Amino acid sequence: MKKAVFSCLMVILPFVLLNACLFSGCEPAEGLDGLTINPSSATLTPSTSNTVIFTVAQVITNELAYPIEWSVSDGSLGSITASTANSAVYKSTGKNGNNTIKAKDQYGNEGVATVTQTSDSYTLTLTASPSSLNSTSTVCTVTVSGGVAPYSWSVSDSSAGSISGSGSSVMYTASRAGSNAITVTDEYGMSASIAITRTDSSSSGGTTTPTPGG
Repeated sequence: MKKAVFSCLMVILPFVLLNACLFSGCEPAEGLDGLTINPSSATLTPSTSNTVIFTVAQVITNELAYPIEWSVSDGSLGSITASTANSAVYKSTGKNGNNTIKAKDQYGNEGVATVTQTSDSYTLTLTASPSSLNSTSTVCTVTVSGGVAPYSWSVSDSSAGSISGSGSSVMYTASRAGSNAITVTDEYGMSASIAITRTDSSSSGGTTTPTPGG
């Protein structure tokens, strides 16, 4: 009789354990379900953008186990600069290459995306208004077009003039006569220069009105 009862328990026990797991909310096996990252791939070039926003979702249940851990395969190419519950901002350093972006939830589920960073041909153009200065007009606006912000500005001779302001337009003030070079450099190290010349009216050509009796 005891043997019959034991045999019956051995048959029933697996079903009891299975139902207990199904109805008690057992956690899924680690890494069982994958994550999807959108976009799955992105290409960055200096003249387009140096950032991309990725979002992550659960492939099967669409329920993420927060928090999400973001990582990159090559930190010299770029990094995750900001993140929210299910998204992250990747920023390129401007270096060429391929980087892998990985998202991982608390169950070990993972998703990957790729970023291709390539160089392209572009130029920066500087314009000055007015284009020349004199003793009575010593200030001009220098504007850059093209390239990727942020921009940094410099002058070749600080004793001849100075720059004020920032962004894509700055003010140049000449402090004496002569020529000075204004240089701008963009996010990726591309640069351009423009020469600003201030003339001294006392040294400029012209006619002299004779004095009486002269």
